[in-house]
Amino acid sequence: MAPKKKAAARKPAAKKVALPAARVRSVNRNLPPGICRVDQPSTRTFGYVVRVGHRQSAKGWRPKFKAYFGDFSNGGKKNALAAAVKWLKTLEKTGKPPEKK
Repeated sequence: MAPKKKAAARKPAAKKVALPAARVRSVNRNLPPGICRVDQPSTRTFGYVVRVGHRQSAKGWRPKFKAYFGDFSNGGKKNALAAAVKWLKTLEKTGKPPEKK
C-alpha cells in the first residue's frame, strides 16, 4: 500500500469587500467649461463658481483664476450666470481677470 499524502492546508477565502454603488453625477451640459453651479443650503451658498487655468503649488494643483458670482448679489440665477460668462470671456480676451464691482 502506498502511503497517504496529507491534505494541503487551504488558505482561508478572502473576504469580499462591498464596493459603494456608483454615484449619479449631475452635470449641466448647458454651462460653459470652467463654470459650475453651487447650491449649498446648509451654508446658504447659491451661485456660480468660475475656475480657469490650473497651476502647481506646494499643496497640489490650484486654479490660476477663480471667481464666485452669487445669486443674491447679482439679482438672481440668470444675472449671476451672465456675470460669470462675461467675466470668463473678458479673462479669455485680455488674459487678466477683470475687476469685480
